[in-house]
Amino acid sequence: MNPQMPDREFVERAVSAADVNALRMALFQATGDLEVAAVKAQRVAGLVADTVVVADADADLIRSKAVDYLIAGDLADEAHVPSQDEISDLIRMAEARDLEAEDLFMRRQILSFPDWTFQREPKGETSAPDGYSVAIVGAGFSGIAMGVQLARLGIEFTIYERRSEIGGVWSINTYPDVRVDTLSASYEYSFEKKYPWTEYFARQSEVRAYLDHVARKHGVFEHIVFDADVTAAEFADDVKTWSLTVSVADQEPTTVVANVVVAASGLFATPRELSVEGAADFSGQIVHTTEWNDSIDYAGKKVAIIGNGSTGVQLLSKVASEAASVTVYQRTPQWISPRAKYGEAISDELQWLIQTMPFYWNWNKYIAGFASNDLRELLIADEQWIADGGDVSKRNDAMREMLVGYIRDQVNDRADLVEKLVPDYPPMTRRPVVDNQWYASLTRDSVELVTTPIDRITDSAVQTADGARRETDLIIAAVGFQTEKFLWPTEYIGADGVSLEDVWKVQGAQAHLGMTVPGFPNLFMLYGPNSQPVASGAGLPIWLETWCSYIAELILQMLDNGYGSTVIRREAFDHYNEQLHKEASRLIYLSQTSATRKNYYVNKWGRLQVSAPWDGEEYFGMCVHPHPGDFDFEFASAE
Repeated sequence: MNPQMPDREFVERAVSAADVNALRMALFQATGDLEVAAVKAQRVAGLVADTVVVADADADLIRSKAVDYLIAGDLADEAHVPSQDEISDLIRMAEARDLEAEDLFMRRQILSFPDWTFQREPKGETSAPDGYSVAIVGAGFSGIAMGVQLARLGIEFTIYERRSEIGGVWSINTYPDVRVDTLSASYEYSFEKKYPWTEYFARQSEVRAYLDHVARKHGVFEHIVFDADVTAAEFADDVKTWSLTVSVADQEPTTVVANVVVAASGLFATPRELSVEGAADFSGQIVHTTEWNDSIDYAGKKVAIIGNGSTGVQLLSKVASEAASVTVYQRTPQWISPRAKYGEAISDELQWLIQTMPFYWNWNKYIAGFASNDLRELLIADEQWIADGGDVSKRNDAMREMLVGYIRDQVNDRADLVEKLVPDYPPMTRRPVVDNQWYASLTRDSVELVTTPIDRITDSAVQTADGARRETDLIIAAVGFQTEKFLWPTEYIGADGVSLEDVWKVQGAQAHLGMTVPGFPNLFMLYGPNSQPVASGAGLPIWLETWCSYIAELILQMLDNGYGSTVIRREAFDHYNEQLHKEASRLIYLSQTSATRKNYYVNKWGRLQVSAPWDGEEYFGMCVHPHPGDFDFEFASAE
């Protein structure tokens, strides 16, 4: 045995902790073992999405062979990248179905076998003129991704971050038990392989540390200016540059000139205020979850939590375990679902396997998200099903039944709670929320769920519309963000002196592929309007890489041809958004029951504003390369 290899019992524990389908694929790719290939994986229809399973005896065979392979120590070279056809065949094997060619383009990329799958590769030395620069606004996931792409291309850039550290939303939110609600394996960049996440669903501090690690490792950190607030940016059409007004710390605002601006401020950048009469007169403490800090003490206090979205659901259990009492104020019930391994640590043995087993990281990443590829089916109403007495579709109704059963189980079938907690709208029409023992916490003697609307806040209590007053020491405002305010609070003035905010006042924020707007040359945005895929096996960081690559290609086109600016053509913009809204009309987000409710997916004009309504593969195909003819390019005037 290899002297550096752990003992057999350790390896066996590592293999037993692995996802058996990911292990099957990694083992076959590494060994070509025909006995592994012959294992009959079966695709099983689930309530939410299909899963792939193997018989217990076959699972034992896979694990046994994996143990022997690892202990033997003659491991495959992960630098070998399979051909596109080979990857396609492996994907069909992993998903246990015959996928068509058009369903495989994005899937092949998600596996991330090359080191830089989604990045635009440099072709020799980039010929940027002296002084050419890109300004990036924000140092969260989006800004760091753009910085990595530009650093690889050798294009000068500066990131302006209004906070004193990297992280964006993962710097702002430090409230109790804050963490990602998707698996860590899918919430990471494709180019930073085998990062040693300590939990299946990483906590805030670890996500922020990850971003810091990536920025330092890939030459981005030294390009960041912290405590720098970009308050305005204006385009000069003659010289084709942007002038940014930047306030750094307590200094006087200065003007910075950049050829290109990438707005990476994100969707969750502007907290929503707690708009309740009397809040200013409250003698206790009111804290928005984005203002959380270590000095906030809830132990032994009477606490009010206003809001039951992802934030309110994450923090209740922790707060309730130490507070004297907690009153949860719910305006609209949510569909809150369990997640396997939520809150669990990744064992040392599994960490070792991820680092050691060739190709396991790739397949574990793929399996972590592949069920999401078909989630769009939950968003489309089946008219025949409805005509036969159903509500939405077979799968959506089954999901509803499962979630109602989960609610009943978690609250011990208490009728008073079930009545308040079961929504009267279909699952998936609002953002799904992951349960962090929220339902179970409501059964504590010290926790009360209130659904009567809040009337006002007095000096010492929260008063509801029925006149009831509940004495309160601390109010936690888990009221979310102003997601309709894309790029806020920076004011962007385009080529004709028009404010982007004024353009968007007509029907809400709209962009081409979520990235560009007519009349605003050389301005790109990340995680802009309608950019979030409704269903995709790729996690958000991979989509950010894809958009950054798209933007980089446009910048390279300008540099290679000597252009000063590029802007999306009005015809391309209008056609895209017409198709977007047409496709969105097929989804249940815009159904009557959903549209009449407050839902940040849909704006006040009844338009889908956050999500891209297409199948993930189709949308990915749109975002890989700029379409020829969609953009106008212009030279800068001679000075």
